[in-house]
Amino acid sequence: MIHCELILQGISDGDTIGGPFAMASLVAKTLSNDPFNMDALDQAYMDYYESGSFDSGPTFEKVHELMTRGYSRVNAVKEVHKLFKGMTAGCNPMHRFMVVAGSSVEYEDLDVLARKEAGLTHFDPSAGLYSGILVRIVRRLLDDQGLELAHRKVSSELTLREREKLMVTISNSGAASDVLSTALYFAEDVDNGLVRALEFAGSNNYCPPIVGVLVAAQRLNRGRFS
Repeated sequence: MIHCELILQGISDGDTIGGPFAMASLVAKTLSNDPFNMDALDQAYMDYYESGSFDSGPTFEKVHELMTRGYSRVNAVKEVHKLFKGMTAGCNPMHRFMVVAGSSVEYEDLDVLARKEAGLTHFDPSAGLYSGILVRIVRRLLDDQGLELAHRKVSSELTLREREKLMVTISNSGAASDVLSTALYFAEDVDNGLVRALEFAGSNNYCPPIVGVLVAAQRLNRGRFS
């Protein structure tokens, strides 16, 4: 994965607990030879859970707990959605999958892969939607586009209904929509945005790992033209 290390470093810069970095590292390692191998990732996630996963989010944890009790992955994902009363649109898929922006996957395939990957644990399609948006923004940043332009171009690829979902205010909640909007807000400030995001998030570990990546990618572009 070409820019994998830069993305992982960005995640680490904003990760105050360790879960996002650990899971993104797992994704990078598992998909390094074949980014389309969701079966390998399926097994890697189960192995990670059984080895004592931490800070991976309640949805991930519950899905794999049910799988150890005999549920298939598909049925476990559906059951967790019911148990959580439809609240499975969290940010964990964004944290773990944005590393794939640094792979050789064609841009046109990133969104499809992001949605498939999110579906391994999160039933709500919004989790995959925002993961797909983020991984495309990161790819565009890595391809020398500024944050505003990258955001605008990815937004133009969405349906009207999907674009409307992006219109949220900043928040320190763990909902994928809130996390992405908040991360984009703080990442506009390349020099101080990550510090501000960490202060804003408090004990939550939601937007800072994403801000770390967006800032790192923008600094890479600065270096190219300095």
